[in-house]
Amino acid sequence: MYFVKQAATLIFAFFFLVIGGNSQAAPHDKTSKEYDDHIVYFNAFPTDSLPAQMTKQYGLKRSKNYAMINISVMEKAAGVPTGVKSAVTGNLKNLMGQSREIEFKEIREGKAVYYIGQIGVQSKETVNFNIEIKPDGSNEKYDIRFSKKF
Repeated sequence: MYFVKQAATLIFAFFFLVIGGNSQAAPHDKTSKEYDDHIVYFNAFPTDSLPAQMTKQYGLKRSKNYAMINISVMEKAAGVPTGVKSAVTGNLKNLMGQSREIEFKEIREGKAVYYIGQIGVQSKETVNFNIEIKPDGSNEKYDIRFSKKF
């Protein structure tokens, strides 16, 4: 049973980080950044691409007018990346100059740790994200900047 639960956790993490992030991503979109001790994975995608059960489980609105931002920080220690608790804050700005803060919620499933936030989006809207991450136990702060057209 433990193995099944771990496998389910990995599948959810894989879906959020790879499948979901590439649902409307261009081939050149970068969804990770590597540092000395950590790898940060990030993406944003419309929530209508998620299964209804998943959006309900995480308290998300499922719609083409809402997007989920997903951040995961992995520690590279011992050669096997491991999820690490982090302080994650961020904001966004659209092309009209409107900005707002993103509220992130920590999700833990087994050894996986990721942070999700939800924003409202318009069709064909381009959003610029500015995310600041500080992994627990580290003196480093990482700034992630990326843009996404919804």
